[in-house]
Amino acid sequence: MTASSLDRQEGAPATLPAARPRTGTVVLACCLGFFLINLDATIVNVALPDIGLRLHAGLSGLQWVVAGYTLAFAGLLLSAGAVSDRIGATRLFGYGLLAFSIASAACGFAPDTVVLVLARVAQGAAAAAVLPASLALLRQSLADPAARAKAIAVWAAGGGAAVAAGPVAGGFLTAWLGWRAIFFVNVPFGLLAMLGVARAARSVPRRSSIDPAGQLAAIIALTGFTFAVIEIAPKGLGSPVVLLPLLVSIVAVLWFLRAESTGAAPMVNLREVRSPVFASCLATGFALNFAYYGIMFVFSLIFQQERGWSPIRTGLSFLPLTIFVLASNILSGRLTRLIGPRYPMAGAQALEAVGFLGVLLVGSHGPTWLLLLAMVPIGIGGGLASPPMMTALLEAVSAERAGVVSGLLSSCRQAGGVLGVTVFGLLISATGFGVATGLRVAAGTAALLLGATAVTSLRSIHNGRAPTAP
Repeated sequence: MTASSLDRQEGAPATLPAARPRTGTVVLACCLGFFLINLDATIVNVALPDIGLRLHAGLSGLQWVVAGYTLAFAGLLLSAGAVSDRIGATRLFGYGLLAFSIASAACGFAPDTVVLVLARVAQGAAAAAVLPASLALLRQSLADPAARAKAIAVWAAGGGAAVAAGPVAGGFLTAWLGWRAIFFVNVPFGLLAMLGVARAARSVPRRSSIDPAGQLAAIIALTGFTFAVIEIAPKGLGSPVVLLPLLVSIVAVLWFLRAESTGAAPMVNLREVRSPVFASCLATGFALNFAYYGIMFVFSLIFQQERGWSPIRTGLSFLPLTIFVLASNILSGRLTRLIGPRYPMAGAQALEAVGFLGVLLVGSHGPTWLLLLAMVPIGIGGGLASPPMMTALLEAVSAERAGVVSGLLSSCRQAGGVLGVTVFGLLISATGFGVATGLRVAAGTAALLLGATAVTSLRSIHNGRAPTAP
């Protein structure tokens, strides 16, 4: 599908409804796009040794193969959400998939580390367009809130499956076909998702100012924060390489808040963000990713470095957890349709907190089966919490603002994930702690954070059966 075909699609009459058979295709396209960008965030890690060997890359170059994607992705999420509302989710989703497929091919053909890092940055920028646009497209394509809650659950399940499948797929593809295969595999699936979104009804753009001050401030703040957090582990918290971008990020946040509070057409409505529902959902998104990605990172290190497991065995050990996440995503969608988002969202976080308390009790030297058993409530809780969180947030805004709201939630989740990996990693590597004490402190911190957001959700989120469209 070409860019001109996307433009013609966006130019279709605004009153043209999507045919009923197309709705399922659009949902699958959104899920596939979300699956791909999550897969690409995790599939690369296992292939890094082979990339270093084939491209003669040093440790710094390999770090930027991962960080380049993360920086562009995190830095552009909020702005991409605003662009989605302005030009239409259908158009941005299609353009994002096209750019992601091209960047993936460029990664696969990269002759050296520099080209690979630049292509990874392009991948991250394209992924930032795909994520909020896919969620906004679900919001706009399904008028019935109950059907929308079900679709969001499937969408979330696709992302969870990708995160867990990444290390396993990366290990097998690298072993059989070489590291380039982990990027080439994205191309056919990206094109398939583009064919699916071609069947979507036109998204109606929201004619508004692009808010250049807010856009620029958001990009600087998110990029500076992410860069600083990434550099904490290798450089140390007191390094100028960490402190300077962190200071720039703080200044940019203050600039962003001023621009959004005084601007004529702000990208983000700060009054919305201060509402209990918004604040609770954003805090929950941050806490979920902080805890989940932090513990996955730590367990990967413990299994490989402490217990001598191979990357493939480590990835396979997480497959039972993946099954619980996927099943919980689907179950959560049904619960949300029946009783509303309040109790599934709060109860899921409480359950996940119990899992982290289990990790605290078992410790890093405990039996493997007990550690994996403690991961079960973490997986179930994480799977149960995401769909009602996204449903509650999207139901609180109009379809025309779904893009920027999705971008805001995604930015909070991305920030939580990056910070969780860094904090958990620092705790288990700290000289005064060691792996055993560091893991217990990290697990206890995650349990306290999730317990706090569970209480907040219970007090802030509205309860009741999701209304059905007339």
